[in-house]
Amino acid sequence: MLRVIGEVMDRLPWKHLYICILLLIAITASSGQSQPNCAEPPQPSPETAESLGAVAQRTKTQSSSHAKKIITDDDLEPSFGPLPRLRVNEAENGEQVIAAIAAYKQAHSAVETETAVRTWFTAYDKELEDRIKRSIEIKAVRNANVNNAAALCDDSQDYEQCWKRRRAEEQGARYDLAELANNNQQIVRLQHSLMNIRNRLLQMGFRYDWFKVRTTNNIDRL
Repeated sequence: MLRVIGEVMDRLPWKHLYICILLLIAITASSGQSQPNCAEPPQPSPETAESLGAVAQRTKTQSSSHAKKIITDDDLEPSFGPLPRLRVNEAENGEQVIAAIAAYKQAHSAVETETAVRTWFTAYDKELEDRIKRSIEIKAVRNANVNNAAALCDDSQDYEQCWKRRRAEEQGARYDLAELANNNQQIVRLQHSLMNIRNRLLQMGFRYDWFKVRTTNNIDRL
């Protein structure tokens, strides 16, 4: 294209040369403006922007709805039904439980009352069972550790290692004795409270054959 323009310029008089130069500059500037601007990023259409906003709002709403439930310690504990819990670390509240049973009986049938009492009793019966098993395990493990430590010391020629093992067993024994004493105390409190409540139920005319209080040897009769 430039060659053609040059030939035309040679044929024109010198007075038209200036005009041709101006035309050439205008054509070059026009060609540069027609080139696309690659550096400018594409803008989303109104429909795309609206859909992205809707998705963000929906996600926020769903997250808020799922975060409303907060798990507490009550969700992890067994169900005691409509009756109050026993106080095993405070003053005994057996009479409060009996009063709650009597009040529940006034508005419910005998079957519903028995179901409520049994639900309450089952939770503490399971706790009592677990504590009795725990005490038996502590005693068995402690006796086994003591016997093993004595046998290892008898067979070992390393006096220092034997002494360290005995020291460790003594510390473990003190920890086990403290845990065992606390566990046994809770067992006695539970047994005492359950037996008192059972006796009061018998006085009120409620005789439930399943209401048997666990003992270490599992012997209990009404």
